[in-house]
Amino acid sequence: GPRGAPPAGRQSRVRGQVHAHWDGSVHRRRVGPRRVAAWTGMLAAAAALVLIVSRLDDRSAPAPVPAAAGWVAKISGPQGAAHRAMSGGSARPLAIDEAVRVGETIETGEGGRVGIRFADGTSVRLDVSSRATLVGPRAIELSDGAVYVDTGTGAHRLEIRTSLGTARDIGTQFEVRLVEGRLRLRVRTGAVELGDRSRSVTGHAGTEILFSATEAESRPLAPFGPEWQWTVEVSPPIDIEGLPLATYLDRLAREQGWTVQYVDSTLIRDAGGIILHGSVAGLAPADALDVAIGTSGLAYRLDNGRLVVSRETSR
Repeated sequence: GPRGAPPAGRQSRVRGQVHAHWDGSVHRRRVGPRRVAAWTGMLAAAAALVLIVSRLDDRSAPAPVPAAAGWVAKISGPQGAAHRAMSGGSARPLAIDEAVRVGETIETGEGGRVGIRFADGTSVRLDVSSRATLVGPRAIELSDGAVYVDTGTGAHRLEIRTSLGTARDIGTQFEVRLVEGRLRLRVRTGAVELGDRSRSVTGHAGTEILFSATEAESRPLAPFGPEWQWTVEVSPPIDIEGLPLATYLDRLAREQGWTVQYVDSTLIRDAGGIILHGSVAGLAPADALDVAIGTSGLAYRLDNGRLVVSRETSR
C-alpha cells in the first residue's frame, strides 16, 4: 500500500541534499537502465539521482589514508569544529585533513569535537572539553574529557593512557572518559584490557567499568542509545558511491551500535546486489538511511538495537 508521509522537517532536509547533489552531477553522470522505485514525495528526486540498481561488483572497504613522512594521524570530523594542536609551548588551529604528529596535544573546546584518523584506518574521536596527547604511533595520553576508539578489524592495537590506568584494545570500539576522579570505560564491541601498576580487569562488549584508585565496578551497558550519540557527530563519512547497500547498512549499523537483520535469506542476496551511487553527505544518519532503504524498494524498522530490513510490500 502507499507509504505514510514523512515528517516535514526530514522531507525538507533530504530534498535539499538531493537537489544540491543533482545540480552538481546531473550533467556528468548517465543513469543506468535499472532505476529503483522512488518514495512518494520526499524521495522522488532521490530515487532518480542518488541510487540505481546494478550488478554487484567485487568491492572492498576503502583503503586507509596513505601515511606521509612524519605524521601519525589526520584530522577528520565536521568542518568548523573548535579544536587546536599544541607543541613546544605554541598552539595552532587544526583543519580537516591536517596532519598530527607524535608529541602534539589536541585540545577541544566546550563547543567542539574532533575526529582523528590513523594511517591504518583506526578512528579516534575526542568529545568536547577534552585534551589528549599522541605520545606514540599507537598510544594516546588522555588528560581530560573523553576519547572514543574504533580500531576496526584490521587495525593494530591502540593504547589509551590516563593518570588512573591504561586501556588497551583487542580489536574493538570503546570509550574512555575521566569523570570526577575516576576512569570510566565503556566497551561497545570486542574487549579492552584496563589496568594500573597493581591490577587489571577486562571489559567485554556491552560493559561499563568505573575504575578508581581503590576499586573497579562493572555493570552492563547497551551498545546503542544516547550514551554513544556524540561519537556519531565526528564519525568518518560513509562514501556510498559504488557501495553495495548491504555493505552500507553494515557500516552504518556499526557506527550506531545496531545489528542488521533481514527478514529472509533472499533479501540478503538482493541487498548485496543493489549498488548505491551519489552522495548522502550532510544528511543525518536517519535521513541517509531513509534514502538508502526507501529508494531501493525496501523497508526497515528499528527494534531495540536491531535494524530489521524487509520488502516494502511486507511493511
